Amino acid sequence: MKDLEGSYTAGYLLNGEIQRAGFNLNPKKTRIRNQDSRQEVTGLVVNKKPNVNSKYWRTVKSQCHLLFKSGTFVDIIDDKPAPGNINQLEGRLNFIDQVDYYNRLRDKAPLNPEYMPHKPSNNTRRLLSGRELTFSRFLYYRSFYANEKVTIICEGKTDNIYLKAAINKLSPAYPKLAKPKSATCAYQLLVSIFNYSARTRFLMELYGGTPYLKDFIAEFKENHKFYKAPKPANPVIIILDNDKGFNIVESLLRGDKVQATPYPRTPGQYEFRGANFIHVTENLYLVLTPLAPLPDRQTAIEDLFTQATRDELVDGKILSLEKEFDRATHYGKDAFANKVVLVKKSSIDFSGFNVILNRIMQCIEHYDSIK
Repeated sequence: MKDLEGSYTAGYLLNGEIQRAGFNLNPKKTRIRNQDSRQEVTGLVVNKKPNVNSKYWRTVKSQCHLLFKSGTFVDIIDDKPAPGNINQLEGRLNFIDQVDYYNRLRDKAPLNPEYMPHKPSNNTRRLLSGRELTFSRFLYYRSFYANEKVTIICEGKTDNIYLKAAINKLSPAYPKLAKPKSATCAYQLLVSIFNYSARTRFLMELYGGTPYLKDFIAEFKENHKFYKAPKPANPVIIILDNDKGFNIVESLLRGDKVQATPYPRTPGQYEFRGANFIHVTENLYLVLTPLAPLPDRQTAIEDLFTQATRDELVDGKILSLEKEFDRATHYGKDAFANKVVLVKKSSIDFSGFNVILNRIMQCIEHYDSIK
């Protein structure tokens, strides 16, 4: 750079490199920052690495604290206080998290493999920085404490597809779960079906499968104690297969840590497995797929489809619900969800899902009576 009478201009070499990249300098937007001053570009401090302004973070952290304590927070718009918008607050937290995640991955020291999206454990909370912990608490608050809609958690992404399709198809009988979106008979969900991601797994220790959900259930009451905002208005409902995978959850429900109540109450071997729904604690509920007749009473959510739907061929292959199968002759749950259920949802018979939707409605009615 050259200092000409107090005005800095780009030197020949610098200006040439900028033009070679296809850009031109805008003198009105050109600023000079010395090495010992805060160097800021597009809202990021870039002295040593990209980072957010410390004042920006303190403001966001303070807004989260107020939100968790009272259910509301204050924002400053045009130098005047105004009610805070939770969507904007989530956007700011996402922005900060993206910067932090980028910096983690570019650290020169060997990266802890648990930070990698494809190699996480289900005990990552101990690894969270202060900013990540705040974001984790915000996500938990918004999804499970101050959830604006009934929140439904399924065991996996394929179950999400099944349930959304079933609610849409059966929506005329369940006006509290979906409503007409337009005259074209499209429907809008009135419930929120939780979507898993690599970040929910790392930040919240929440992902598909009963091991993650068992820990989520075990810590639910303790996590709720952190918040002092008004009590939740809507339930959180977990949909589980009534198979051997439920064993670890059932052991938890029968232990001393969780005081769960099945409805209706029928003490015995099928006290929980035979219940229409289970009230675990606070606003948390469990719904299982219905038991099958003897001798093998276990069921999975795919059993709610008709045999004709499960017999659908995909590229000449037949469905396998096992984790390991011959891919030359069979296809798995993911292909079933995306190439059968999604593609043919308008013609599929979803009547088998009535039992699940009825049980979801019972959870909603029960929570309305006790909240």
